[in-house]
Amino acid sequence: MTFSSISFIYLYLPLAIIIFRLTPAHRRVACLTLLSWCYYLLASVPAALILAANCLLDFVLLSFLELYLARCPDKPVGYLAFAAKAVVVQILVMAYSHWSPGASLGGFVYTATLIGYLWDHSRGKAGYFRSFWDYALFTTFFAKSYLGPVVRYDRFVPQFSQLRSSATLISRGAVQFVIGLAKKVIIADGALILYQELASLPVEEYTFFSAWMLVFAAAMAIFFTISAYGDMARGLCSIFSLEVPRVIYYPYQAKSVVECVSRINMPLYDLVVEIVSGSAERIRQLRRYRHADTRELIAVLAGVVVVGIWFDPVPQVLLWAGFLFLMVLAERYLYFWLFRYIPGLLQSAVTFGLFLFSLAPLVLPQFSNTGDLISVLLGFSAQRMISDETSYYLASNYLVILLSLLFFTSLADRLTGFLSKKFPVASEWVIAVFNGSLLILTTALLV
Repeated sequence: MTFSSISFIYLYLPLAIIIFRLTPAHRRVACLTLLSWCYYLLASVPAALILAANCLLDFVLLSFLELYLARCPDKPVGYLAFAAKAVVVQILVMAYSHWSPGASLGGFVYTATLIGYLWDHSRGKAGYFRSFWDYALFTTFFAKSYLGPVVRYDRFVPQFSQLRSSATLISRGAVQFVIGLAKKVIIADGALILYQELASLPVEEYTFFSAWMLVFAAAMAIFFTISAYGDMARGLCSIFSLEVPRVIYYPYQAKSVVECVSRINMPLYDLVVEIVSGSAERIRQLRRYRHADTRELIAVLAGVVVVGIWFDPVPQVLLWAGFLFLMVLAERYLYFWLFRYIPGLLQSAVTFGLFLFSLAPLVLPQFSNTGDLISVLLGFSAQRMISDETSYYLASNYLVILLSLLFFTSLADRLTGFLSKKFPVASEWVIAVFNGSLLILTTALLV
């Protein structure tokens, strides 16, 4: 069972909402935790057992950490040992998931959330958990099981005392969830199909246009998949009266490579950069290269690597991260000064082109063909601009391409916001009809 399955949309989610509404207010944290674990059981039994065991063990270990810090408050060894244990367990789970697909469901989110909690606690921004249910909901809430977002203690846990259920929250969350669901089923899956069709071509048959369409389709599949799961997570959280940060915010309209990467998974990237650089205040400055020193550039590299591994833990991600970081260095030290003299739209176009080019090590099934693909992307080896096969694939997926071009920037969001302010009543009716139509269309595609 996944968020985009019929059983989740029409059976599990309505039943979960009913149970949550019927549960007394002081029991709702435990209720949401148990509902989350039921979801994991239905989605993947190994993942549910691993998460439950991990959660129970770590809650006990937190008690020992409290005793250790009471005796040795100035020694960070306890935090480091706890974080190392979490990383090792996650690596073992990833290895096990090769034999049992789905076993790592929720594992990345759990590990990143725990490490973020340990970091915040070491900085005095988080307290101890006195309730197991609070800790379990904080780390294993099912709404953020796929791609996050990674939540922080000071912004997420205080909401547990105010859990409520209302028609307004449910309707608002349902709208957000349906938008994410449509992005996943209509655009992300369509872009993935186009990418797979283009990737199946022999590398010697790539033309200049088909090579760039390959990396474009991969970029759209990445963006809309993350955006879809982020919207569904925020929608589900809103249904249960919880607020979480955005996962992604239109990275392809960023004006620098660092800003582009930082927008792909914002909570995770910010956490990694904050830990490595030692300062939360430097994150915004790093996105524009203001006064970045060597340590902070290393923090940027760490952020790039972790975000890549989070989305697709394959060896090529490390090469992609190194490839992208070379662009970061070139942008920072060679030509960043030029950006002062060109329009913002052109800056975004250049950054988007560089990001597409950086995907070359990731997009081909045969890694050994990466050099040939790069040569074609640069126009050195392409014999033709476009081939018959490419024309056929583009013609059969033209709707996905048009939707991708329409929604991969914030233009549609800005237009919707403008119309909502000018025509609030009419906008509500239009949004209701539009989302109802989206749900019907998405259901038809799923069936």
